Amino acid sequence: MYVTTFYSFKGGVGRTMALVNVAVELALQGKRVVAVDFDLEAPGLDTFDLGRPAETTPGILDFVETYLETDRAPEAEDFLFESPPLGEKDGRLWIMPSGSHDERYARRLAALDWQALYEHFDGYLLFEDLKAQWRDSLEADYVLIDSRTGHTDVGGICTRQLPDAVVLLFFPNQQNLRGLTKVVRDIRAEAEGPREKRIDLHYVVSNVPDLDDEDEILQGITADFQKQLGFDREPLAIHRYPSLSLLKQDIFTRDRPRTRLAKEYDQLAYEIVCLNPLDRVGAFSYMDHCEPRRKGSDAAQDEQLKRIGKHHSNDGEVLYHLGRLRARSGDLDDSLVLFDQAIEAGYDEPDVLLDRAQQRRLLDDPAGASQDALTVIRMEGLNYLEVQRALRLLLPKDLEHVPTSDGLRELAAGERIAVAMSLTRRPEEAELARALLHPLLEAGDLEPTEQTPARHGLVLALLALGHFTEAASVCAASASSVETMSVQDAFNLGMALWGQRGEPSRCPFARVVELDASEPTPPENANYAQRLGLAQWVLGDIHAARRHVEEAESRIRTERSSFSCWRYLTVSGSDFSRDLQEMSLMIDGDKTVIPRFMRQPGSGGDASSGANGAADRTEEESR
Repeated sequence: MYVTTFYSFKGGVGRTMALVNVAVELALQGKRVVAVDFDLEAPGLDTFDLGRPAETTPGILDFVETYLETDRAPEAEDFLFESPPLGEKDGRLWIMPSGSHDERYARRLAALDWQALYEHFDGYLLFEDLKAQWRDSLEADYVLIDSRTGHTDVGGICTRQLPDAVVLLFFPNQQNLRGLTKVVRDIRAEAEGPREKRIDLHYVVSNVPDLDDEDEILQGITADFQKQLGFDREPLAIHRYPSLSLLKQDIFTRDRPRTRLAKEYDQLAYEIVCLNPLDRVGAFSYMDHCEPRRKGSDAAQDEQLKRIGKHHSNDGEVLYHLGRLRARSGDLDDSLVLFDQAIEAGYDEPDVLLDRAQQRRLLDDPAGASQDALTVIRMEGLNYLEVQRALRLLLPKDLEHVPTSDGLRELAAGERIAVAMSLTRRPEEAELARALLHPLLEAGDLEPTEQTPARHGLVLALLALGHFTEAASVCAASASSVETMSVQDAFNLGMALWGQRGEPSRCPFARVVELDASEPTPPENANYAQRLGLAQWVLGDIHAARRHVEEAESRIRTERSSFSCWRYLTVSGSDFSRDLQEMSLMIDGDKTVIPRFMRQPGSGGDASSGANGAADRTEEESR
């Protein structure tokens, strides 16, 4: 249960109107809400169209009088009434009015000595009991209290003892600023007092004229409020609303939900929910809007996140989102602890396991990371992005379990191709890509739009593994001749034949240069420039080759990583630059330098006679 008091130092700011609209909005959201009229001198909560019974309903004043007469706290349910059903989400709204408004009401109120109630009759315990009844008997999610204005004993009950939060409504002038300064100071002092009670504060500038502030008058006064009251955020605003509906006391969030005024009340309700650590929806909303900051850099945010974690310590999904927020803030150890707690609480969804795996890898636990990723890859119902993430976190020794895993087997052919195409960072990944793509192509039932990327991915994997003859065979099957090949197939064929024969053949690379010359808008990335550099070198145009290497070097500075045809792997920007340096040595005449993917042990093996035959035919065409 979250108790929020609506307070204003002066009247005329629409405090009760705001409370009623927020209460109704919360009930429409499915919350159980109690609205309490503690403005005993000028009550009005029960004048709104909330379904008050025809007979007079007792309220706060009667509750206190009954206690003084019987020396025991009465049943709170005898002093309130319930509003008719609101909305379709089973929310409920109870009203606890100020009291029975008979001819004796004013005399009865004047006779009540609040100071004596607290000093001699345990008034503090009485209202703690009332608060417990709201929580236990009504199972309220929210209690909204309408407090009287000014500095009063009742104001202290409403702004310091009972609430978890206080909404401070004010018209922006010096009179309100002076009055609120003491109230805010007293509320904040509760955190330093014996109860160590931190009370959330919401600042709402209300009844604001909807006029141009060309002289920045409102802006300047608002800045004074922020400085003197000590808050950083721009206050919420409820603008003056020129409508005769106000005379009828329409409840805008219920009766006119599309109006600007209703939306402003909705925003206030949202702000209250967000700071309620008990509200699951509010907890998620708060976390979603948190700025990633290291622990200790924002005390208020740290405290709220701590409260959320405490109140939802058995909610794995909440703990997971707390962990993600800590991870975004760079608090790796904290995030890992929260991910562990989320999983222990039963929230073992793929995302939390993958995020924990990522943190484990960053914290030098690759084995733990791989184990989490392997758990994910064996799950049913994965999408290809989850499979892709898991594969990147697996150790090489665990990749062998992937082809037969539930997660991969359930993917559609197109998704398996997409996963395989992403496996370009390690030779072990290339081996897995080959294991995924070869059966798909062999089966012969891929859609036409799937065949080209599957074949291209297989060629990249084969070249990365040094299977040049097989790669040449797959390339050769893509077209009737080199002259009809795409730029990708022609280049990969040239590299496969180079690896197979030990020296480059001109024909495929001439096709690459030819297609580039006819391309009106060639790709602008480091890998494409690198490919052209190699092609021009094979054709003997050293000047053009150097120019393309320089272009590749320039482009890699803005790319975090790139696929390098020097290794046939995706590498970091720094590794790509090293590949370009080696290329430059080769272009400048160093005959001992060859592409890295051709230097690995076993390069060129595993060719079948059929593949050799296809490669030989392609080689003849190349000549």
